[in-house]
Amino acid sequence: MEFLKGHIPWNKGKKGIRLNPEFEFKKGCIPWNKGIPMSEEVKKRMSLTKHLRQANHCNLSQKAIEWINGELLGDGCLFSESPYSAKFLYTSKYLEYIQYVVDTLKSFGIEQVGKINKCCDKRLGSYTYQYASRAYPELLLIRKQWYPEGKKIVPKDLKLTSLTCRQWYIGDGCLEHPISGKPHIRMGTYGFLIEDVKWLARQLINLGIKATRLPNNNTINISVYSTKDFIKYIENCPISCYQYKWAY
Repeated sequence: MEFLKGHIPWNKGKKGIRLNPEFEFKKGCIPWNKGIPMSEEVKKRMSLTKHLRQANHCNLSQKAIEWINGELLGDGCLFSESPYSAKFLYTSKYLEYIQYVVDTLKSFGIEQVGKINKCCDKRLGSYTYQYASRAYPELLLIRKQWYPEGKKIVPKDLKLTSLTCRQWYIGDGCLEHPISGKPHIRMGTYGFLIEDVKWLARQLINLGIKATRLPNNNTINISVYSTKDFIKYIENCPISCYQYKWAY
């Protein structure tokens, strides 16, 4: 039997061309010899190709990426159950905000999976609402930036656009009204590394916003002199349940 590069093995019999019986043929696959084991690299490529062919897909716009980045600076989470895709998770005390998350992600081509879960937080004596999206390979690319070793960090190529800062402020910002003095903003960056928080403060300064990291609790304080400028930069609140954060 001759084996030509790029050709499927065949035997020429009385009835024309037919497959060699020592090769197994499966629908959609090129016949292969069971006696020759595939390398791990080939197996991985085949597995990836199969997954990408069957997976959900979305075409993320720049606006979608900026919005997701803002949520990840706050309470948003990208979770992966496989090496090929990731899903977006979010928990809020406001059902109205969860519905806003559902509608916004849907406009980006990201669909919800299952139903919104309502959970009782016995510690706080209140309810929270949990959202989960379908898994997408495109979300895995963002997850690799934010969770390079499994723990959330701040990517150093992140751009603090108006939209990104708005979603960050909704998730982790607080407009504080001291008894004496003018209002100022506090960004709750407790969970990030000290170097990440310092970097975020520098990026705000580059935008013309006076901001400092508070070493006692690893948060960012936006000066009373820049609070109005920051609110102006992020523009209007998109949802009524968080309108109080704009009440300067």
